[in-house]
Amino acid sequence: MTQHTAFLKSIQAFRSLSVRDAGWLSSQCEQANFKAGTRILSRGDPGDAMFLIRKGEVRVPVLDEETGREKFVARLGPKEMFGEMALLTGEPRNADVYADTDVEALVVRRAPLQRFLAEHPSVASFLTEILGRRLLQGDQIKQIGKYRLVGELGRGGMAIVFEGLHPTLRTTVAIKMLSHELVYDVDFCTRFKNEAKIVASLEHENIVQVIDSEEAYATFFIIMEKVTGTVLSRMVDTRGVLDFDQTRSILTQLASALDCAHTRGVVHRDIKPSNVIIEPSGRVKLMDFGIAKTRAEAAEEDEDIVGTAEYMSPEQALGKKMDGRADLYSLGVMAFEMLTGRLPFDSPDPYEVLRKHVREPVPDPITINSRVPRDLNDFVHRVCQKRPEDRFQTGKEVEEFLNKGKPVSVDLSRAHTRTLSLIYDPAHEEAVATFVRRSITEAKKIPGIKVGITEAGRIV
Repeated sequence: MTQHTAFLKSIQAFRSLSVRDAGWLSSQCEQANFKAGTRILSRGDPGDAMFLIRKGEVRVPVLDEETGREKFVARLGPKEMFGEMALLTGEPRNADVYADTDVEALVVRRAPLQRFLAEHPSVASFLTEILGRRLLQGDQIKQIGKYRLVGELGRGGMAIVFEGLHPTLRTTVAIKMLSHELVYDVDFCTRFKNEAKIVASLEHENIVQVIDSEEAYATFFIIMEKVTGTVLSRMVDTRGVLDFDQTRSILTQLASALDCAHTRGVVHRDIKPSNVIIEPSGRVKLMDFGIAKTRAEAAEEDEDIVGTAEYMSPEQALGKKMDGRADLYSLGVMAFEMLTGRLPFDSPDPYEVLRKHVREPVPDPITINSRVPRDLNDFVHRVCQKRPEDRFQTGKEVEEFLNKGKPVSVDLSRAHTRTLSLIYDPAHEEAVATFVRRSITEAKKIPGIKVGITEAGRIV
């Protein structure tokens, strides 16, 4: 192992590399030495290389963009790097870098690094970590396109979500950044960019709205409305069995959201509690269309099985042609979990879970929790049938089924009233009373109607 190779493998970002791969990358590096006080990089220089510090320290004065005055100085030492973001973005350097002491460094040029990251995308994850820190610390980067960053909302293996500020509306937004590791995964990167287009086409109160998209810092960003509430998966983990009326409301709202998506030719393919947020008002928001497909795409057989095994329909598990009814099956599995506090099929082996979804019937929730209302039990039983044609066919059908017999509330801000006055001879009191009773009975058959009768100046 060469000296350069050993040094590369000592850096966190490159530790997972084989000796062979690290050796190839080190062979593309140039060694550079700088005397103390030397300006290594100048603000405005082309971003054509990154530097890995072997010995010594450098300082990076960070200037206020408005006044040009120095705000603070960042200092870097052995096994740290600088110049990497300009290298990946191709943008000019945004800061000067000086050698604080004598510095020995390895220099990596753009062309070989790009080739290397294309073959080893996992290495690019170090860029996400660095950028994540710079977006939040030290006031180094506070802007994504036209959106100003406020803080971090959450992160996962595929993306980091930041809180931002809309430049003109002055409202907060959520900014989802694709991990740099996945930028080099052509299929995933395409899906991420398609997510913005897909969700932007779905205008529905129960679907998280996409506002914009940006490309910056060698990756991609989706700007969405910021939703405040509780992730449904956390609610299930905390409470176990949810309130039945709340469960019915959540399912009805999600069915409405899915009906909107399916009507516009979009299949979500990853319906699960962690992709649902419940706002304090009780309104439900469906999010994360990252693996969604159009109806035409979903109608093709797929060799790559993507989604979450515990909630996957039989046809999705088998990579067969699918449509919106696959999402409805997943909705049924979610309902089972909310009604019983457990999944119908669970195993540390995801392939065992998929096998059960394909071959074994989903149990009726009422066999596990005897308090489950009959309509919710019947919903799960029907929507989790193995054959799509045996399920509910649309989200609208689900809505109508769950709303059957349920009183419809009236929005008083939009309500209308109609008054019927009867002037009659007291001798016809009995006939009038019979007429009123019949009228009330017929009126109550109209969903959402409220009936008030006045007698002697009061409403009864």
